[in-house]
Amino acid sequence: MTNILITGASQGIGRATAIEAAKKKSFVGINYSKNSDAAESCLEAVKSHGGDGIILKCDVADDIAVKDMFEKFIDKSGTLDGVFNNAGITGPISPIQDLDPADLKLLIDTNVSGAFFVAQETAKIMINQKYGAIVNMSSIAADIGGGGEFIHYAMSKGAIHSLTYGMAKELGKHGIRVNAVAPGLIDTEIHAKAGDASRVDRLMPSVPLGRVGGAEEVAQTVMWLLSEQSSYISGSIVPVSGGR
Repeated sequence: MTNILITGASQGIGRATAIEAAKKKSFVGINYSKNSDAAESCLEAVKSHGGDGIILKCDVADDIAVKDMFEKFIDKSGTLDGVFNNAGITGPISPIQDLDPADLKLLIDTNVSGAFFVAQETAKIMINQKYGAIVNMSSIAADIGGGGEFIHYAMSKGAIHSLTYGMAKELGKHGIRVNAVAPGLIDTEIHAKAGDASRVDRLMPSVPLGRVGGAEEVAQTVMWLLSEQSSYISGSIVPVSGGR
């Protein structure tokens, strides 16, 4: 059994990844920030698919809470084989001139500082173990810019690209691999939360494959990157975008 911690695991791509991990009999750390019912539902799904796990309430923007989360996970699991550094928000759909500074601060606190805090604690544990695999959650928005809708989100994911490249170079000597997935247009609740439930249908014509992606398709890529099947891959940003 492998031990995998997933931040932002209660919904969307995080939940789908927890279920994929469960199919491989993994012990899964199910992190959530606000929706305890969704976290409980995710744990039930993990168990029904052959895995086990622990629910870990933590706002990743709080560095002290992140340390406590990892301590609780290690107390139960003993080791940390993989981490999916997934927790994040889009912020509201907004052109750059209209974005509220408070929304920008929350976005950066969660997507950049939060991802860094999770990466930092992961590194401490895995350096001591002398092995491990990390997958960061990025986005093709970092490459295409998000103009007119999500420049703020795209900017935050550009930071994840840099975090991934830097960690891979720094941690490779310790036997630790670091990669990222960069999803494109994926059918999850994140679009409605940003204020445009019709966004998937509106943007689908821009996808060369002609369809929207599923959360499970991203999850399967994450699990491959965490597995020994990708043992010589590190420092890569893997698009899961249908060619967009």
